[in-house]
Amino acid sequence: MTAPEERWSGVRSAVRLIAAALSLSVLAMLVGSADWPAPRRTSSGWQVADVPVPLLTLLLVTAVVSLAVAVVLARAHRLGATVTATWWAVAAAATFALIWNDLYLTALGDGPIIPVFAWAFTFVPTLLVGLVARRGGRAVHLRATLGLAVLLLPLSALGWPLASDSRALIAFFGGIYTVALFGVLPLVLAVVLTRAPRAQVTPVG
Repeated sequence: MTAPEERWSGVRSAVRLIAAALSLSVLAMLVGSADWPAPRRTSSGWQVADVPVPLLTLLLVTAVVSLAVAVVLARAHRLGATVTATWWAVAAAATFALIWNDLYLTALGDGPIIPVFAWAFTFVPTLLVGLVARRGGRAVHLRATLGLAVLLLPLSALGWPLASDSRALIAFFGGIYTVALFGVLPLVLAVVLTRAPRAQVTPVG
């Protein structure tokens, strides 16, 4: 494959990953805007209790579908051994953290939500994967980080409408603003901060 063809292939891969991340996030917000039962807020342990089965099922299905799409589009098994291992480890930890965060937000309802660390759920995983993947070049870096975005953004987007007691339309548009501010922007920042350097061509002769 020539250099221009390789670049074009990388662009198409990035576009597919971005489109998938945004589409799944919008779908998650639409589904999350429905009337879902909430867990009970506690002051000890995991901070939530009595998690309703329908809500837990929604979160797990969202995670599984997002992960499957991310793995297929990012070709996670072809990122290189180190990057692949890091990607899976970070993906597993981030999925667990985001599912817990969604349950916690839902338990809070329209109570006082102060999203001091909300940005970290997409920024930190993307930063970790990006730092490892940048050694493999720009194509690997973009596939790894944007592939992770396909998993992170829908789970991040799902929590905000679940936490709202507003009408479905208000919850949906409120979710768009919140996930853009605390989900998309930190993720994009992490991708930019860890971007792989452009390959330099050594002149011949």
